[in-house]
Amino acid sequence: MPLVEGQMVGPYQIVKQLGQGGMATVYQAYHAKLDRYVAIKVMHPGFQDDANFHARFEREAQIVARLEHPHIVPVYDYAEYDGQPYLVMKFIEGRTLKNLLSAGPLTLEQILRIMTPVADALTYAHQQGVLHRDIKPSNILIDARGVPYLTDFGLARIAQAGESTMSQDVILGTPQYISPEQARGERHLDARTDTYSFGIVLYELVVGRPPFNADTPYAVVHDHIYREIPRPAEVNPDIPPAVEAVLLKALAKDPADRYASASELMTDFQRALSRSGLQALKPDRDVQAGAALDSLRLPHDRPAAGIPAPSAPLTPPKIVRTEASVDFGQIGRKISDSMRQGTGIVGQIATAIQEAVDENRRPMTEEERIRKHIEKMYEERKELIVHLLIFTTMNLIFWGMWAGDWLPQLLQGASLQELAGLLDFPWPVFITGGWGVGMVAHLLDYNQKYGRGAQEREARIQAEIERKRQREAGADYDAKPKRDRRLRLTEDGELEEVVEDFDEKPKRRRR
Repeated sequence: MPLVEGQMVGPYQIVKQLGQGGMATVYQAYHAKLDRYVAIKVMHPGFQDDANFHARFEREAQIVARLEHPHIVPVYDYAEYDGQPYLVMKFIEGRTLKNLLSAGPLTLEQILRIMTPVADALTYAHQQGVLHRDIKPSNILIDARGVPYLTDFGLARIAQAGESTMSQDVILGTPQYISPEQARGERHLDARTDTYSFGIVLYELVVGRPPFNADTPYAVVHDHIYREIPRPAEVNPDIPPAVEAVLLKALAKDPADRYASASELMTDFQRALSRSGLQALKPDRDVQAGAALDSLRLPHDRPAAGIPAPSAPLTPPKIVRTEASVDFGQIGRKISDSMRQGTGIVGQIATAIQEAVDENRRPMTEEERIRKHIEKMYEERKELIVHLLIFTTMNLIFWGMWAGDWLPQLLQGASLQELAGLLDFPWPVFITGGWGVGMVAHLLDYNQKYGRGAQEREARIQAEIERKRQREAGADYDAKPKRDRRLRLTEDGELEEVVEDFDEKPKRRRR
């Protein structure tokens, strides 16, 4: 439930809502005793479905709270409100880099003033062993004085790897800024995955647009994994070769070919600007870059080295809504498999989506199946007991109401003739009878699922499964095979016994 103005969350009074995303909602709040405003980030209620989320939230919040850097938004506190965990951070009065870009491209001076401190902050976090995992313009704040801050450290990690039904595209990274290894779902990431995302932001600021745009997030993910980065000079001819070389190294597909840190990247970037003499960028380069990138996505678009060009696109299948969660790691892996088959790009993406959904419906292990069965049994037993208690209580109340007129007289020793005049039609019988049918059905259903009959049924199923396995393996799965025996007279006048087994050809024995 969203928080409202004036509502108290611990010692913080909500002032207003600042924004809402896929993982959390951000509010401005006021701490009266400290006389300061803060930003409260309340995690999405959907994460409560993950049993391990609260422990992971507390662990990651402690790690992020230890980050102390002048260009990282500090975390003051973390707690829970109505079961929803929240972070309390410094309130930065200003705009995000994304909001700033909506007014038009930045000047070269602004790019350096913002990205250099952000690179230092990111490098500091990496030195503390903390990855960001979701570097993008909306996670870079600029205050009223123009000071940049990097925010939302650890949120992607907090939400990752849970069992919630939240959409995973915001959990595992943002498509336009995600690194190839993160898109493939690799678990062991290092600082270079953030360096790639930082390089995408720098590419966008310098060239005018992010390198990859498509109709679907999955197509963007595919491009990050397989497509060459559009050369900055092809998108914007004003980009000198030295600057282009820095951007291409930052966005190498192989992490080993990238810069080791964002600070090293920005040092080389400034050095390239100095060598090339580039002092200004066109203010309308975003329009030019958009047209150039659109043209580069035509059929002559070239794949990265070693990747076959896709065939003509197939008609995309009808998309069916499903409860299964899908993340970019699965999509990346499935796209990788489908690429080897040489199918069309749209068909690859559609196939990848369907296979990723199917993969979420993986067969459970025996331990998982038993655990789920027992948990469900206890849950349904609890429902049955509650139903039985309500049934018993309500019937006692109704029958007590009906007996209220004659029961006191009976206790006082009234005769049967006197009681006959007080008795009326026993109307609670309809409630007891109708409800009783439902109660009996509930009991029978529970017994059918978890009683002795269920155990016998499960044993028979397991025996049949084992028999089927032995039959497929060619084993003699029936201890006493059924046979057809008969005698017949041969042309020589001798008796012959013919034995026919179900799985064998007829055998003949002379008598």
